[in-house]
Amino acid sequence: MLAATEIISISFNLKKSIMAKTLAIAFSQVTQTKEVRKFFEYAEKIADQQIKDFSKIMQTDNLPVPKSWETEVTTSTDSPFSDKLMLYHTGFLFQTAQAYHGAGLASAMRTDLVSTYESTILQNLMLTKKWFKIMVENKWLEQPPLAPNRKEIAKEK
Repeated sequence: MLAATEIISISFNLKKSIMAKTLAIAFSQVTQTKEVRKFFEYAEKIADQQIKDFSKIMQTDNLPVPKSWETEVTTSTDSPFSDKLMLYHTGFLFQTAQAYHGAGLASAMRTDLVSTYESTILQNLMLTKKWFKIMVENKWLEQPPLAPNRKEIAKEK
């Protein structure tokens, strides 16, 4: 049986994943570039897997699963937003989700929950790595300052 704190975390994370999947579907239809479309398709796949994983846990304990929102996405292919804005929004959503997955992991008392959260966190890290690469390559986000590479500096002398 799930504890109340676990139910709250799973439910919240399920709702967040449902929103992420819906946005990824909508944004993939209206994006202007193939690279960004592939990213949104990947984001949809990741969110869908997280929905399945969290839903399975809730259903095992006979708890309700939030309704999907995919039917709310229109068939429009006219983009109301720039690729930059859609990517920024999606990246922010997945990065913010990491904090909530971490909170869920910290409150988990069952090993199946721990492994689900660990898998989810790793999936999100891979997604945000791809997001960051696209954002930097398109000059939509600056590369943050990095630690100096001391070995390279020493070779220069």
